[in-house]
Amino acid sequence: MDKVLNMLGLARRAGKLGGGYDATVEKIKAGQARLVVTAGDISEKTLKNLKYEAGKQNVAVRQIAAGIAELGRACGIRAGIVVVNDEGFAKKTDELIEEAKTDGSRSGKVDFSL
Repeated sequence: MDKVLNMLGLARRAGKLGGGYDATVEKIKAGQARLVVTAGDISEKTLKNLKYEAGKQNVAVRQIAAGIAELGRACGIRAGIVVVNDEGFAKKTDELIEEAKTDGSRSGKVDFSL
């Protein structure tokens, strides 16, 4: 899971990551979102609404085991939802999430449903 958080932090420093529900939905609607990553402890209602918005634009939503505080620390923002705006970062982050799921890193709680 640390590799996923490190990749998200790198994407943030490269200017390819946004955070927060409203900013994420805005990027989805604008067609700029490539991947949405959520903390494991966001509310079910928020996750459901996010999946609905992302589903309309065919954007993948991935939930990781890290909590809101941990995700925020890794990305340098206070948010439990982040959006990756770059195809390369999105692909690598998705691969690392898959790897964490198969390795069972830190329980590997990852939701791959859309």
